[in-house]
Amino acid sequence: MRKLAPTDIRGASSEVARDINRRIVLDLVRKRQPLSRADLARLSGLQRSTVSLIVEQLVKERWVIEGPRERLPRGRRPTFLRLNSQRVVVGIDIRPVQTTLLLADVNGAIPVP
Repeated sequence: MRKLAPTDIRGASSEVARDINRRIVLDLVRKRQPLSRADLARLSGLQRSTVSLIVEQLVKERWVIEGPRERLPRGRRPTFLRLNSQRVVVGIDIRPVQTTLLLADVNGAIPVP
């Protein structure tokens, strides 16, 4: 095993940290949708302000859409978030003899022609 010198260790840039946080939020929305921003902050361990900024960006890019609000006995009503099923993901498997192309929505559903 190789020893690391303290000079060999570099911290992640803010862009890398932002990308990691964005992937965490998007994956939580995918796995647990619908859920609120408060739920995202609690589940991810990120600050609410960080989650709000990430969600605003994902909504602006139309990866995530805001749904109905839930009624609670008191306090602010949360807005639920879910993936935008209108977005399409393309998968390509290229082999020497055959190439396969697959289209699916962001939830993994394959549209029927």
